[in-house]
Amino acid sequence: MSYVLRKIESLINGLTHVGSVLGGLFTGVMTFTVTYAVVMRYALNQPVGWSEEISTYLMIWAAFLGAAYALKEDAHIGVDLLLSKLPEKMKPCFHLFHCVVGIIFCSILFLKGLELVQFSISLNNRSIAIDFPLFIPQLAVPVGSALLFLQFFTKAVKLIPWFKGKTGSI
Repeated sequence: MSYVLRKIESLINGLTHVGSVLGGLFTGVMTFTVTYAVVMRYALNQPVGWSEEISTYLMIWAAFLGAAYALKEDAHIGVDLLLSKLPEKMKPCFHLFHCVVGIIFCSILFLKGLELVQFSISLNNRSIAIDFPLFIPQLAVPVGSALLFLQFFTKAVKLIPWFKGKTGSI
């Protein structure tokens, strides 16, 4: 892989790492929030109304930010029944196809996520319980799908030299 591609991959992996750290932080805050709400409700008999909403938003962000890191580490759940039956020479083709489908899906998700965010901003949509602007949790969709797109792109680029070496062209 060329120097430029390695630098781009390093940048993408850095962004993914930052996303995974933020996702982990959000998971910790969500855990604390839920624990606090349970203690307040059952031990002190003083329910907290905002905890469920905040926890939901944090979970959405953690899931979308963590998805790119899981892809980077090949930690997504997958069914490899078909892949295990393919000849070794065909597996990189299948992986490349997987990356291309992922890139297309993430592109659509990114664009639709941006539309959703723009729509929420234009209407000034706010949550019911705590009057929180809804575009902030909705922003997890385009941000997370952009990170996923970049990881799929990185994986696809790594597979392309295989085709050059075996067939002479892409």
